[in-house]
Amino acid sequence: MERLTEAPPRARRRAGLSRGVLCVAFVGAFHLATIRAGQDWGDDFSMYIHHAENLARGIPYAETGYIYNLHNPVVGPRTYPPGFPLLLAPIVRLFGRALWPMQVLVVLSLAGSLLLLLHLFRGVLPSPHLEVLVLLTGLNPVVWDAKDHVLADLPFLCLVLSSFAWFAQASAADAPGRRRMISGLLAGLFAYAAYATRVLGVVLVPTFLAHDLIRRRRVGAPAMAACAVFVLLAAAQYFVWLGDRSYLDQLTVTPALLERNALDYARSLSDLWTNGYSDVARKAFFLASSGLAALGYANALRVGMREAGWPDVFPWLYLAPVIAWPSFQGIRFLIPVIPFYLLYCLRGTRDLDETVARRWGRKHLVLAGLSAAAAVTYAAQYSRVQFGGFPTGVARPENVAFFDFVKTATDSNAVFVFSKPRALALYTGRKASAPFDPADPCLLWRYFAEIGASYVVTGPDQPEFDVAYLHRFVDQYPDDLRPLWRNGEVAVYRIERNPCAPTLP
Repeated sequence: MERLTEAPPRARRRAGLSRGVLCVAFVGAFHLATIRAGQDWGDDFSMYIHHAENLARGIPYAETGYIYNLHNPVVGPRTYPPGFPLLLAPIVRLFGRALWPMQVLVVLSLAGSLLLLLHLFRGVLPSPHLEVLVLLTGLNPVVWDAKDHVLADLPFLCLVLSSFAWFAQASAADAPGRRRMISGLLAGLFAYAAYATRVLGVVLVPTFLAHDLIRRRRVGAPAMAACAVFVLLAAAQYFVWLGDRSYLDQLTVTPALLERNALDYARSLSDLWTNGYSDVARKAFFLASSGLAALGYANALRVGMREAGWPDVFPWLYLAPVIAWPSFQGIRFLIPVIPFYLLYCLRGTRDLDETVARRWGRKHLVLAGLSAAAAVTYAAQYSRVQFGGFPTGVARPENVAFFDFVKTATDSNAVFVFSKPRALALYTGRKASAPFDPADPCLLWRYFAEIGASYVVTGPDQPEFDVAYLHRFVDQYPDDLRPLWRNGEVAVYRIERNPCAPTLP
């Protein structure tokens, strides 16, 4: 890959930057205008908001009412990293639990990420390829969908790219030594901020080290400074504030897991080109874009293997722990590599366009074809999405009624077992834990006794949630679980007695 400090002449650079900023403004306006009301049932957002409320009110960070179930750690750890809740805390303090200001924060994070792409890769992609990178990334329906979720995905991307922006300055050979050191320190600070937002930010440290080792055969002082700042801040977070290790409870790596996840994440990456109508077209577009990305990556390394740096190594270092992680997270975990995938796709496009221009005198022919195909794909997918709000989730009247019932008809000390425990804890103030699926149902009854559970909630009945076991469990014990309330989404049962109590040790 070319040096990131190389740039076109000043006039062209300014014109390209202006067009790029206009593209970012267009993407941001489109996202702000299409924010959807509510949140879906995936209750990760609930934990972030609960942590933010605790920070805003001076309540201990971990007091969320969520009871961690060691038998089902995939639901989520005891606590989430503090970075995203710290960003949400001022919003929560001003607007309470109103979701749209939090969604605006997510949109602003995306806009910041796109501006950083313009800054970081202005010497790698010429105009109009760079503007197309912004539009392909920002307007992709996968990214558009992510902007509605109060999750750390897009803020994490923005912090990662911010860290790289400072690290690129720290690595500039023609910059004064003091400026390089200051930039290195800031790179480490933003790397820690990324880590504090999502634990996978830890891969920025080996990225910095690999960059220097590839380019210079040694680690320079700015990179050492960046790594030192990261380590000091991460250690302080762990030992002084949040020493939660429950993330590691689900970490069991096997060859079969690695193979399955590698294939599943490859399929998830192809969702970038989902059009809502033709699966064959999605696969064909994915194969074509991946071929362009492979060409662009190979040519970048061929031209300057010794100049390879963080853009070339970060995607691989990031993907390694993602693939090794037992809990498959779909394309949301691939958001940090999407800009890099599209970057190399456009690198390959540029290389082919240069060949076409030399032979036939036609400029940007391949880029035009890629852009047209992407535009048709995006438009087709947008024609199938619902713009008005989430079709399911916590804001539906049925679920608002459910939360109201729990708050008004149950004791404030009640403990619930529910597939979405963190959402229930946030919106009702009750303690809640997730169920699990043991071969012996008495083990589940034993868990109920351990946490003092008094209610069981079945549902929501949606394909993405594995709630069938709890339905069977309730049906198996009609005399021990008394139905109290139900609607089309969930049903509430009160635990009358524990039929396995005599067998408990």
